[in-house]
Amino acid sequence: MPAVLKPVLSRFSQALRFAERSGERCGAPVLIAGLIVGIGVVEVGCGPLGQTSRFSLELLILLVLQLVGPGVVALIAMALLMPRWLESCQQLERRHDPSAVASGLVGAVLLLLFLSAALIGGVLASPRADLVAEFTDVMGGVLLPDLLRASLRSAIFLAVLCSWCQWRGRRQLKRGLAPTLVSSDLMVEGLMLLFGLKLVWVMVIDPLRVSLSAQ
Repeated sequence: MPAVLKPVLSRFSQALRFAERSGERCGAPVLIAGLIVGIGVVEVGCGPLGQTSRFSLELLILLVLQLVGPGVVALIAMALLMPRWLESCQQLERRHDPSAVASGLVGAVLLLLFLSAALIGGVLASPRADLVAEFTDVMGGVLLPDLLRASLRSAIFLAVLCSWCQWRGRRQLKRGLAPTLVSSDLMVEGLMLLFGLKLVWVMVIDPLRVSLSAQ
């Protein structure tokens, strides 16, 4: 193996290990959140709104991929990973810290978990008797370009949040502030930054496209 590749592979391996630990911490809450969103959207769509199950599931896909999915995933992950981000920014040199890269990988995977859980929850809440056929139909409505864009958005959101929190956290910790106070402040700052990223993405980078059928 060329000597020049060894540091690169070592850092990539370190990022993968960090991503694995982060994914294990965030996986269960993201799955639960996805199930709740899926059940809630379909229950409201088929109940008070009087829509068909097909329309409600299409609405669920739209909400997850283009509206709430990446934001919810990034918010849950930020809340759970903040202590690790702050710990790593204190222990590792900035140029060797794999947290941002690992967070991007985690964000993309968590979005897929969130979508899967939401679709399963939505299908289970659907009044249609044939759940297997319902799930097959709804999976056919998930377009690969939309899925890739949502995964990319989730990865970018979480990587940016990680970089921002570590940069701000490193400065505040050097000033002698208590880690608990720093973490609290960064949660608020991260939330505001997440809203800003979401707004820029929807209005400038990838404008929202709505395409639903009421059949």
